[in-house]
Amino acid sequence: MLSRLLYAGLHATGLTTLVRRTRNAGLVLCYHNVEPPSALAPTDTSSLHMPSDQFRDEMRWLAANYDLVPLSTFLDRVTSGAPMRRTASVTFDDAYTGVFEHAWPVLVELGIPATVFVVARAPGSNDLFWWDRAAARRANNNHRRHQWLTTLRGDGETILGSLPPVSGGDEARPATRLPASWPVIMRATHSGIELGVHSATHRALPALGDVELAEEVQSSHAVITRETGTTPTFFAYPYGLYDERVRQRVQQAGYRAAFTLDFGLVRAGADRWALPRINVPAGIGSAAYRAWSAGVSLRHGLGR
Repeated sequence: MLSRLLYAGLHATGLTTLVRRTRNAGLVLCYHNVEPPSALAPTDTSSLHMPSDQFRDEMRWLAANYDLVPLSTFLDRVTSGAPMRRTASVTFDDAYTGVFEHAWPVLVELGIPATVFVVARAPGSNDLFWWDRAAARRANNNHRRHQWLTTLRGDGETILGSLPPVSGGDEARPATRLPASWPVIMRATHSGIELGVHSATHRALPALGDVELAEEVQSSHAVITRETGTTPTFFAYPYGLYDERVRQRVQQAGYRAAFTLDFGLVRAGADRWALPRINVPAGIGSAAYRAWSAGVSLRHGLGR
C-alpha cells in the first residue's frame, strides 16, 4: 500500500513524466503470460500471469507514449548510436499459450510488435512449467529459490522431485498456462511476431557444464528454426541468470544480442549480450508501471 502511494505521488508531481521524456535511453519490457481475469483465482499471487484487461491498459498507454518498434529495429538503434529516447520494445518469456490467445490479439489491434522467447523443448507439452506447479508454488521462498537455481540448477524435474507431493487429486492445468504448441507459434510468426531463444530446457545456465551449456544455447536455436521456418537471432537468459562464460557462449553461437532481467533502460552502445529489461509483475499498479517504464523504481533506484 505504501509503495502504491509513493508511486502515485511521483506521478502526481510529474517526475516520472519528466524522466521519461528526457532520458536518452530505450525500454525493453518483459512479460510472461496474459490470461482473462476470470482465469485468475483470488488466491493466485504469481507475478507471471497478468489479467488481460490490465495488459490492454498498459499497451494502450505504451502506444500513446513510446515509439514501439520490433526488437531487431531496437537493436539497430542501439548499435548505430541513434537517439533512444522514448523507444520501446515488448517481449515475452516462455511462450505460454495465453500470450498467443490473449496478448497477441491486443498487440495486433494496437499495431504493437513483439518478440516471444521460446523454451525449445516445451511447445506442445501438456504439463505446466515447474514453477507453476502447486508443489513449487507452496514451497517457494527466497532460500529455497536460491537452492533451486544453484544446487538444483533450475532443473524442473529435479526440483519437483525434491518436494513432497501435493495431496488432493490431479492438479489443474489451465490451457492458458501450458506452453503453446508449434502450430500456434508458427501461425503467430506469419502474422508478424518475432521469435527468440530462451534455451532448450530453461535450466540455470551458469550452473551447467560446458557441454550442457552448449546444448542449451545452440540446439535450442536449431529446434526453433526447424519447427517454425524462422531463424531466431536473440537470446534471453533463463531466470535472467548469466555470467561471463555464459555470455561468451551466447556471443560465439552467433546471436545478435542477449537479454537479462537486470532492471534498467538501454543506452546506445550498450553491451549487446547483457541488455537489461524491465520485468513487469502481474500485480503492478499503473503509477508504478509508468515509473518503472521510465527506469524509476523504489526498489532499484533510478536504474541505469
